Amino acid sequence: MRVWINRSFRNRIFMTMLLSSLLPLLLCGVLLLRLQVVRSEQSMAGDAGKQLAELESVLDGFRAACGETMEDLADSTVVHSALRRGGGNSRTLYQVLFRAARPLEDTVRLDVYDRDGVCRYTTARSLPDETLDPGWGVLRAAREEDGMILRSLEGGGLSAARAVRNNSGAPLGYIVATMEQSGFDRLFDGRYTAASEVLLLDGQWRLVYYSRPAQAAYAAETLRRQLLAGEAFSGGGEYRFFAACHESTGFTLILQQPRAFTGPVLRAIYLTGALMGTLCLALSLLSAWTLSRQLSQPVRQLDQAMGEVERGRLDVHLETSRTDELGRLTNRFNHMAGEYRLNLERSVQRQRELNETRLRMMQAQLNPHFLYNTLDAMKWLGMAHQAPEVAELATDLAAILRSSISGDETVTLEAELELVDRYVNIQTIRFGDRFTYEVDAAERYQSCLVPKLTLQPLVENAILHGVRDREDGYIKLWAGEENGDLLLRVSDNGAGIPPDILEKLNSGGQRIPGGHLGLFNVDSILRLRYGEGYGLSAQSVPGEGSRVTLRLPIKRKENAHAEGLDC
Repeated sequence: MRVWINRSFRNRIFMTMLLSSLLPLLLCGVLLLRLQVVRSEQSMAGDAGKQLAELESVLDGFRAACGETMEDLADSTVVHSALRRGGGNSRTLYQVLFRAARPLEDTVRLDVYDRDGVCRYTTARSLPDETLDPGWGVLRAAREEDGMILRSLEGGGLSAARAVRNNSGAPLGYIVATMEQSGFDRLFDGRYTAASEVLLLDGQWRLVYYSRPAQAAYAAETLRRQLLAGEAFSGGGEYRFFAACHESTGFTLILQQPRAFTGPVLRAIYLTGALMGTLCLALSLLSAWTLSRQLSQPVRQLDQAMGEVERGRLDVHLETSRTDELGRLTNRFNHMAGEYRLNLERSVQRQRELNETRLRMMQAQLNPHFLYNTLDAMKWLGMAHQAPEVAELATDLAAILRSSISGDETVTLEAELELVDRYVNIQTIRFGDRFTYEVDAAERYQSCLVPKLTLQPLVENAILHGVRDREDGYIKLWAGEENGDLLLRVSDNGAGIPPDILEKLNSGGQRIPGGHLGLFNVDSILRLRYGEGYGLSAQSVPGEGSRVTLRLPIKRKENAHAEGLDC
């Protein structure tokens, strides 16, 4: 898997987008669902606790009220008198009986039994037909206990009983309070929510009351079986049970609530979540694939285009309509490829021009060894025939030729100025006193290296095209420094340079026609040797003179540097 991811930039983008979009969504979905289930159960548990506490309070209040009523009846002289007489219709007793039942809000039926278990008085419409056995059941428990006792009835319901005793403690009869399903319904009405159910079990876990009568037997049997098996109360996973046990009576009050999320509901939610997760997975896959393709396609095109450039195909051009970073990167690649192609073409052109310049220089030499030997012979002939000017001309020209055929491509400025002086001497003999020549070059520039025979063409141009027709010609050669570069300038007060020649001279790279070929060669040599930032520039005013400047980097001989000379 890692190899597949690292194999391609697109694969890394795809996996990153997929994980960053899908995992948070799935984690949030699962956590939110679980959190919702837990919070719902906690909220329902809190509500159930409040409802159960209120039901327990109501049941305790009823028990206390029932106990007080039965105690009042057991101590009533009217009840004692009626039971001693052995029965009969007593209007006064019924008044007492109904008055005592009033606090119980018609939730129970009060019966008065004699010592033989025969019901003599009741708050019901008619006396019950059955006779209770004093030696069994609720009457026996009431006889054996002091105070009120509680017993569940067969099939549901609650019975409370208390013995009525004479002064010696023997039972005269019994007060029995019976609460059936309807009584519990009225007692608990409004105390719990409509979705909840209430169960009341006695100490033996027999059902006393269930708010859903149709399922009373099944619910009691289920809860009893779960209790005996030691299992938690449940309703088949669909309900939650909350119980409160009354310690004094042993009765257990249970509140049954439906779960917020039952099994089928949870399965439906999980199925829906799984379907939504699958849909999100498909959408994430589609989005990640689309985005990775959009991001990787320009990168792949750039990679292929760079491979084409490496193989020598320089006319590669990528079409793009994007305006983002990848679009700008593509445009810059196109610009870079175009600049590379142009630079290569310019480099080839410069090499061709350099070869042509060297060829012209070689053609211009015209076998300088033969000329040098001839000039040397002319010098000795001039001296032999008493012609010093001829000897001087031959000597200066021979020095110039000797420098031109030497193997060094660069010389010091001092040596170059010496050659210029010899050339000026030759031209002085030719033109007489028509011009004056001056050199202004500080000592610190004398050791700087310059290309050989670069100043002589400038001085030659100033003489032949500047001051040759003047009687007061003036030529000055100046050396200086600017921004770390060496400047060599030749100025004159001659006729000036024609505008068309001046424009071509300053344009760089254009051949200068006619007699200005030397200036073009000097400019070409400097640009080829040092780069486009260096070369020749000229200024001129017609009829007032011209000024030609050479710019080249400052370089000096190693021995001059060792001696501490500053260039």
